[in-house]
Amino acid sequence: MRRLLHTAIVGVVTAAAMSAPLAAQGALSVQGFGFPTGQLSTRAAGTAGAIGEMDATSPINPGALPSGGRTFFSFQVDPESRSVSVGGHKVNTNVVRFPVVAAGARVFTRGFVGASFSTLLDRTWDAAYNDTVLVAGEGVRSTVATSVRGAVNDTRVAFGWQFTERLQAGLAFHALSGANRLKISRTFTDSGTFGPLSQLSTLSYSGSAVSGGVVVLPLPHLFFAASGRIGGAMATRYGDSVVTRGHAPDRYGMSLLYDGIPGSQIAVRYSRDLWSRMRSLGSSSLAVNDAEELSAGLDVAGPKFQGIASQVRFGGRVRDLPFGWNGNAVKEKTTAVGGQLPLARGWASVDVSVQWSKRTAGPVTEHGTSFSVGLTVRP
Repeated sequence: MRRLLHTAIVGVVTAAAMSAPLAAQGALSVQGFGFPTGQLSTRAAGTAGAIGEMDATSPINPGALPSGGRTFFSFQVDPESRSVSVGGHKVNTNVVRFPVVAAGARVFTRGFVGASFSTLLDRTWDAAYNDTVLVAGEGVRSTVATSVRGAVNDTRVAFGWQFTERLQAGLAFHALSGANRLKISRTFTDSGTFGPLSQLSTLSYSGSAVSGGVVVLPLPHLFFAASGRIGGAMATRYGDSVVTRGHAPDRYGMSLLYDGIPGSQIAVRYSRDLWSRMRSLGSSSLAVNDAEELSAGLDVAGPKFQGIASQVRFGGRVRDLPFGWNGNAVKEKTTAVGGQLPLARGWASVDVSVQWSKRTAGPVTEHGTSFSVGLTVRP
């Protein structure tokens, strides 16, 4: 009986996003285990992820770490405003994320070690809708409120090595952890007769993964980067008990970057995440699909500040989201702009980016505007 109870709780937590009316929930992008942030730094987000495989401050390709130059510390904040339209209703919601914190330092002459804390999946939303239940054969009106606060986070320790001017590679180890805290309450209109009901459930996640990658210069001004992540065992727990088991998602990606135009970088990137490996962690009704992503972007030199050129960025991306809604896959299209302003004569910089996303699934449309502000210090 205890095992059946735990399994039922997992089903409630992982399916709550699909059971609550979407217009009340206000988010198409946080179905299932949550929204895949992409683990992009503000710099990479300004190109819609196109330079992600080459970016030392994005915890994607450990082979890119030597590109960080010298010691760095990077931190960012990403508020997002979302608007969902379904069935003639429109609901606006807001969320603030801190998706990437990263640090790195050069060791020996050609080595580079790095550590990062990033959000793999973010699941934060609130829902409220009216409902009628039968009590002693009579319908009683009530309001059901659901609140979820949770995420799956990725703590990464990585090491990169520059073998030659044309080849650098890296290896990383990942510890995945997090929790989903689900609160469901029912308040009756006739509060004098019926008291409120509430339930709080918490599921925790733990898992591991290993990743590796390279950055190669096969031709002058043309860089090729590739990386892959192999997911290890992953489990969900309720209290001290393991409820379900599965695997962390595998991922692989590659990109090309051309810097033959002075002060400019042009990049394209493709990646694929095997989210279906997480399916057994959730309920049987969880709709989860592998997801592909294609992005292209431009990073060009802008006006000089303190004698150092600023940067201006543009990009576009199309991708699938892993968790569907009502049998429909969620598709996302994103347009991004951004830039970088050097500070303290190059010892620090501020990056900014704005991403406009349109997500669709059947008759439902979600528009999201995400702002990202990042600070990088290079002592």
